Amino acid sequence: MKSVTAIYNYYKKFGYKTQVMGASFRNIGEICELAGCDLLTISPQLLAELEATEAGLPRKLDPEAAKALHIEKMAVDKAVFDAMHAADRMATDKLKEGIEGFSAALVKLETLLAKRLAELETHVAAV
Repeated sequence: MKSVTAIYNYYKKFGYKTQVMGASFRNIGEICELAGCDLLTISPQLLAELEATEAGLPRKLDPEAAKALHIEKMAVDKAVFDAMHAADRMATDKLKEGIEGFSAALVKLETLLAKRLAELETHVAAV
């Protein structure tokens, strides 16, 4: 949550034209901490938990509030980025985990689509 919050505040403070997305939530508390983020990927189970909750959901991330924060703008080129990324274990681990997870999901989706296509072709051939 800290990483997404820092990224969100930095990009909003300096007016970068991008959207920040939070993902890989383990519980609704984590989702609540990023309320106001541009995009969130939330599992159906956690969406159901949120729907069943009566509590309010105050906005935690806000572009106007980010503009008021004391954050220094960084000059980042490829070498600086590579050094910063290598020094941040969470970033390197999560990036690796995310890429591997998306790759596995893509393979699973392709397998499901191929199976469904084969079923449809079999059905059409039988008709």
